[in-house]
Amino acid sequence: MPFSAQQAATPPPGSCDLLDVPLTAGLLALARMDLRGRPTGAVWTLGGRLLLPLPPGAGEELPGLLHWLGWGHLHGVLRNTPAGTAAGALRLRPGGTPSPEPVVRLLDTCADACARLQLLLSPRSGLSRAPSRRLP
Repeated sequence: MPFSAQQAATPPPGSCDLLDVPLTAGLLALARMDLRGRPTGAVWTLGGRLLLPLPPGAGEELPGLLHWLGWGHLHGVLRNTPAGTAAGALRLRPGGTPSPEPVVRLLDTCADACARLQLLLSPRSGLSRAPSRRLP
């Protein structure tokens, strides 16, 4: 079934929280989930961010879950956005809300993608640029 322009303009339902992920990291996480055959549910984008639906109330637990998973330093990079504040979001993928993926696994996948990109883009990592001198 083709995905219509009308479906793309459908905003997230107001009854769910949204996991708000930087767009590049979110797309990396989606690609990894697709590669592993894991369901994503509906996905939206808004202002350089990817929005994934969470079960009601899960957004309140986000800081604690990030800390518990060992990704506490990403609080603020990964954040909760109430669906009612996501007016103008464009749906990238159809699917159910909330995501059928378990919240902890979804959060861990997105956090790992954020951390990988931070490492690659960090000037201190040496991974984001060619060597400045020839190595012996």
